[in-house]
Amino acid sequence: MFPFFSKKNIQKKDKQSFILVLDAGTTGIKAFVFDSSLHMLAKTYERSQKTHPKKGWVEQDPFQMIETCKKVLREVVKKAKVKPSACLGLGITNQRETTIVWNKKTGVPVYPAIVWEDTRTKRECIEIQKRVGDAVIQRTGLPVDSYFSASKIRWILDRAAHAGITRETLICGTVDTWLLWNLCEGHPHLTDETNAARTLLFHIRTRKWDSFLLNLFGIPKEILPKVFPSRHTFGVLKKSVLGFPIPVKAVCGDQQASMYAAMYFSDISHPVTKVTYGTGVFVTQLLGSQYMTHPSFFTTLVPGFHGSLYAFEAKIEGSAKQVDALLIHPKRLRQYFVELAGKVNHLVGLLPIQPQTLVLDGGIVRDGLMAIVQAEISSMPTTLLPTYDGTALGIALLVLDKKSRM
Repeated sequence: MFPFFSKKNIQKKDKQSFILVLDAGTTGIKAFVFDSSLHMLAKTYERSQKTHPKKGWVEQDPFQMIETCKKVLREVVKKAKVKPSACLGLGITNQRETTIVWNKKTGVPVYPAIVWEDTRTKRECIEIQKRVGDAVIQRTGLPVDSYFSASKIRWILDRAAHAGITRETLICGTVDTWLLWNLCEGHPHLTDETNAARTLLFHIRTRKWDSFLLNLFGIPKEILPKVFPSRHTFGVLKKSVLGFPIPVKAVCGDQQASMYAAMYFSDISHPVTKVTYGTGVFVTQLLGSQYMTHPSFFTTLVPGFHGSLYAFEAKIEGSAKQVDALLIHPKRLRQYFVELAGKVNHLVGLLPIQPQTLVLDGGIVRDGLMAIVQAEISSMPTTLLPTYDGTALGIALLVLDKKSRM
């Protein structure tokens, strides 16, 4: 049987204190309230809409994204009956790579958000990868691919130029940056290292926007946000959102946030290996402070207890839709879990250091069957986080500035 990590070792503070979490995902936006002992007091969810104007194109309405965020935040605060004076802070976690470009004076996007799934720039990325792929990987840990932000930004800038819009009037960012700019006082134009690391423009060893990469994609540095570690005060939520201001104390990409939770609840004398079963399935292994590359994995940044660390990450195809369709067919559902576990096991077998256990999170593990199947297929123990919402748990830990290990 698989164990759940216990929260008993988390040092208790004033139980009236709470942490607010906003999780802006691809298929839906969630808000959470945790107390300072990491008990989830309330959760709200609103489904997100995507449009597909052409084959391979995936877009979202940036303004609808903002309104949905406001709605779930208001609902969760009302549901949890929290007092403004007891709020320790807000943490934001988000779908990564999705790109928005907007007018810095009017706040109006020049084009809808281009989602990470979008492949409209695939041909151009293949050509760049052939020419300078090795140089890009050494700087970013990533191949040149339409999955990441750089080619999306370039595509929008080119369309804006054709429409007579000058680049001097524009700024851009991933979803976290868009949320901060719209929801916080003073329109801060900021991002964190985990989101910057997924743009193909950020040198993950120097932790700076890279001139070679900016020139390669034809993107001016001036339109990019300032980068900070995930654990940082990014601004103050506008009073108009909830009726009281809240400091935004952490920002982190979704997979890296759940990895932080896995690290916190693991014995990190062994490489922490986490599998998230959500809209997609992600396998992530902590590397530590040593930069490495591997042909089967992306190298990315994750927040550590004392600064960002390196990790390997790989993605398997989307899984949530298939699971939803099979819920009324238990035998077929288990067979799908077996197939999915086999794909995860293949990736785990490619990792440079074989894990002693797999830490699991994501909606698919909520009833425990996926954890049992994965343990059987991998011949390895599996462990569940205290909540299957590992992303929210990780960002709550970052807001609390939890660094101590079990």
